Amino acid sequence: MNQSEDKTEKILYQWMNSKGIKNYLELSRKSQVSELQFYRLEHNLIDNIPLGILKKIAFAFDISLQTLIDNLSTPPQEISSHEVEKDLKLECERLLKENEQLRQNLIKEYQRDIITILESLLLQLPTINYAIKNNPEIPATRLLPLMQPVQDLLRFWGIETIGEVGETVKYDPQIHELMEDTQDDTQIFEMVKIRYVGYRQGEDLLYRAKVSPIVE
Repeated sequence: MNQSEDKTEKILYQWMNSKGIKNYLELSRKSQVSELQFYRLEHNLIDNIPLGILKKIAFAFDISLQTLIDNLSTPPQEISSHEVEKDLKLECERLLKENEQLRQNLIKEYQRDIITILESLLLQLPTINYAIKNNPEIPATRLLPLMQPVQDLLRFWGIETIGEVGETVKYDPQIHELMEDTQDDTQIFEMVKIRYVGYRQGEDLLYRAKVSPIVE
């Protein structure tokens, strides 16, 4: 029996002696509670005893339920502030390491996804650069298919273009930006021609489409 259990047993027998109760059998008869519950109390298992049983035991000793609980409950183990600080520091370091590892894993996964989408461009671009240097007259149309991986990447990110180059549309200052060489406060226009497409990602505007006014 440890020190805490020994203390609990002494308290129980002090209360029993004050009521002239010699043993747990007599206490069981007086309180109408099984002897097993007293052994539970003796071994600091008060948390495993129903509240109704504790009330009967307290009534048998002619004490309040709160007094019974206060005297027989095992106090929590005291932990120094230094130990708490040390444990918190270790836990913080562990979480930081986990977060850093997670961040690295996400970056690698993100990079792998991009590489997969741009695979054909990454493999062919050095060859194309070599070909252009050695043959400046190479038709540009042969380079257009290489832009497809970039388009696939934009779709993967949920990025959409605003307009098409050369397209004539109604001017909307929310998504259109006048080219610097075409800005003229005296001009009155409604339609514009798209010179450079803009981009949006969902509801977020990334770049306005650059346009020039069509003056009639």
